[in-house]
Amino acid sequence: MEEYIPPSTKILFQSDKEYHVFLSFKGEDVRKNLVDHLHEALTTAGLHVFLDTHKLEKGDMIWSSLERAIGSSAIRIPIFSTGYADSAWCLKEAATMVNTQGLIIPLFYDVEPTHVRYPVKDSSPYKQAFEKHSGHPDDRYTREEIEGWKVALEKICSRSGWSMDITGG
Repeated sequence: MEEYIPPSTKILFQSDKEYHVFLSFKGEDVRKNLVDHLHEALTTAGLHVFLDTHKLEKGDMIWSSLERAIGSSAIRIPIFSTGYADSAWCLKEAATMVNTQGLIIPLFYDVEPTHVRYPVKDSSPYKQAFEKHSGHPDDRYTREEIEGWKVALEKICSRSGWSMDITGG
């Protein structure tokens, strides 16, 4: 297999936001493959990208830093993978994206857009994750918060995005 070489063309992107792009993803699913390549390609193209491992400072309050970064990003790219809904952090990021100003471009990695749009249907790999969040023993997440996550996923999936079918993997 040939080594991936990112394009050297710089993108002219005007924005008053601190970041051009915010990437939301389930780390163990895509960090060491898709996300690393996407981050490299975007930064090589001259875009300022928020990636938690590069931008969170030691001692920062994680959620408030993520929430601020989402609000400070012109483009938000949630990378939906089979494990995305297992992470309450990812679901909170998706809800924050929907509730703040900015362009959202979903990316579907090894999951169908309908699985994300309807996360509690039997055919969705997200069903079990939502059952786990709903039945959490210490009621960590409220019913309203979980319903908000479902609404956010549906709203995000009403937007045009990328999937492995379109990109050829």
